[in-house]
Amino acid sequence: MRLPARLLALALATSACVYPPGAALAAPSVKLRVSFDPAVAGARTTIKLGLRISGQGGSPPPPVSALALRFPPNMGIATTTLGQANCEPAQLFSRGLTGCSANARIGGGTATAIVPVGGQLVRERASLSVLMGPSLEDQLEVLFYVEALSPVFAQLVFPSVVEEDAPPYGEQLDTTVPLVQTWPDGPDLALETFASTIGPQGLTYHRKVGATTVAYRPRGIRLPIVCPAGGFLFGALLSFQDGTHTTGTYRVPCPSR
Repeated sequence: MRLPARLLALALATSACVYPPGAALAAPSVKLRVSFDPAVAGARTTIKLGLRISGQGGSPPPPVSALALRFPPNMGIATTTLGQANCEPAQLFSRGLTGCSANARIGGGTATAIVPVGGQLVRERASLSVLMGPSLEDQLEVLFYVEALSPVFAQLVFPSVVEEDAPPYGEQLDTTVPLVQTWPDGPDLALETFASTIGPQGLTYHRKVGATTVAYRPRGIRLPIVCPAGGFLFGALLSFQDGTHTTGTYRVPCPSR
């Protein structure tokens, strides 16, 4: 399945659920985990984020309409030198990752979703790439590029905007997620797990030095020397198509100095 550029979204959805009239909708649960690699105060690091979303009673969660990842002060994407090039969504759809410079990549990861097929739940696994998006006047744009291969082939792109957040956070990566079906009149995908890195781990950039092209490793986000009381606070806010909302938080312990 290849979606047109106007449907820029990760396939985050679920099979239809029927609730009795007047019944209160219970929000899905989300578990967030975050770690640093390396975890050394003052060092450049890669942030590793993981989400697990669960519906009530073991059912898949409802479709996601918005996702926001929240970062501690002075530790957001705007504070790093990652993303020395910009990637256009149209290039990703037409050529995949080869359509954009390797210098646009700022992370990677994986995602799994549940596909309801014939009364059974089939898991869809996908690779994830995080790239710096088109240049905007006053905001940074980040693209999540998802390649699902089995059982449904799909190339999906959804954009996120980097915005300032309110204390105790410093920055928010804000995404609107339209509903996407696996095929016309078919079931929707239900996101189960989402794991992403933001940082130099596994990345190689290139630059020109005279007539020579030199490979180098980009710098990541610097861990502050001074750690807040209780550790570094991260957050995830999810809104669903049925009107429910859920949040998850995680504190990364203060690293060694």
